[in-house]
Amino acid sequence: MISARELPYWLDREGEDWVLRVEESAGVAVQRELASFEAEEQGRPPPISEPMTEKVETLSLYVAAWVMSGFFVIQGLRGAEWLERGAATSDGILLRGELWRTVTALTLHGDLSHFAANFATALLFARFVLPLLGTGCTWLAIVASGALGNAFNAWGYRGESHASIGASTAVFGALGILVGAEFIVRLSSAHGRSRWQLVLPIGAGLALLAFLGTGGEERRVDVMAHFWGFVVGLPLGALAIWLGLKARLSVWMQRAASLAALGVLIGAWWVASR
Repeated sequence: MISARELPYWLDREGEDWVLRVEESAGVAVQRELASFEAEEQGRPPPISEPMTEKVETLSLYVAAWVMSGFFVIQGLRGAEWLERGAATSDGILLRGELWRTVTALTLHGDLSHFAANFATALLFARFVLPLLGTGCTWLAIVASGALGNAFNAWGYRGESHASIGASTAVFGALGILVGAEFIVRLSSAHGRSRWQLVLPIGAGLALLAFLGTGGEERRVDVMAHFWGFVVGLPLGALAIWLGLKARLSVWMQRAASLAALGVLIGAWWVASR
């Protein structure tokens, strides 16, 4: 700073400290530059806190991994029967009122590669949502976003014979939850309300949706299911942060919500199997 103004100065070492020395003729100008620098630094907004850097309780991630794997193994044992009973068919959901299909379809996959892709991305996105919402709210919101996303997707294909399977609707629901939650975190911060600070999480979420959620016809990707999962997740994440659910809910309430998320999956299959 002083060097850029071509003011005469030099540095001396006194013990462990460095001392700035200037010629007497430049003293006033140097003091003015230092005062301007200090005022600029004081006015600089502090960095936005990143709640996602908090320690994550990984137990629920392991449980989720076992649950997803268990459903995939059972599907392999039951074969076409489970696909017929559990796929999110537009006719079944809209015309016959088989609402359980919006949930059961989340546990079904076309093959091992389909399962592996959803397995990895589900745990990845959930890992970032967990510090924001807490364990129970995270998994209940993810399951809810997947079920509601499948319901909206069935409505979008009303009048057509459309079927959808896979956890990806919930996976992109988790992405939407993350984006909506981060948006409210930034909006609630006095230093995070600038246009670019608010646009950043939305832009990043849409970029990931476009990159991971689309594909060619040969991949048979249900793009609209991904889209609806993401859209449903946005308000769920925003509402959870706005209501401060993580701080309001006790440890036992979070655990109850975790059990409720698992209960929804098991209950949907119980109804489908009757």
